[in-house]
Amino acid sequence: MRQGETFDPQTIDRELGYAQALGMNVMRVYLHSLAYGKDPEGFKQRMDRYLDIADQRGIRTMFVFFDDVWNKSPKIGRQPDPKPGTHNSGWVQDPGDPASREVSNFPHLKTYVQDILRTFGKDGRVLLWDLYNEPGNSGKGNSSIPLLKAVFSWAGEIGPSQRHSVGI
Repeated sequence: MRQGETFDPQTIDRELGYAQALGMNVMRVYLHSLAYGKDPEGFKQRMDRYLDIADQRGIRTMFVFFDDVWNKSPKIGRQPDPKPGTHNSGWVQDPGDPASREVSNFPHLKTYVQDILRTFGKDGRVLLWDLYNEPGNSGKGNSSIPLLKAVFSWAGEIGPSQRHSVGI
């Protein structure tokens, strides 16, 4: 959803229309550092366009930065089609494994997080920042703690107006 080649506002609007019809007013949306790294300005433009569509539907957003769940080797580019009937069949971790444990990756991850928070950290269409989803899942255990601590520090340096969380 965040890559230019596959960003599809019509499908996003249709899907958010279904959510609106069901009475949903908050959507949890996962970001990905690889998509940001390929095209930071386009990534932010697509986030802004998504937020416009959601706002028109009366839906606020909780963005998620990092995730330790499912497939551990993310790649940029077109993603596999979902497998019908299989929950999160094509889901990939961010930043992946072992990338989430490698401190040498932290500087570019910090740039990503802080750029996004500088851009949208006072945007009323954003309800909440989930800084890390399920750290330690997929057998990572405590190895995710350094990145978890770092992302809270990075967010604190920017001071967005929205709250931050971690989905355990």
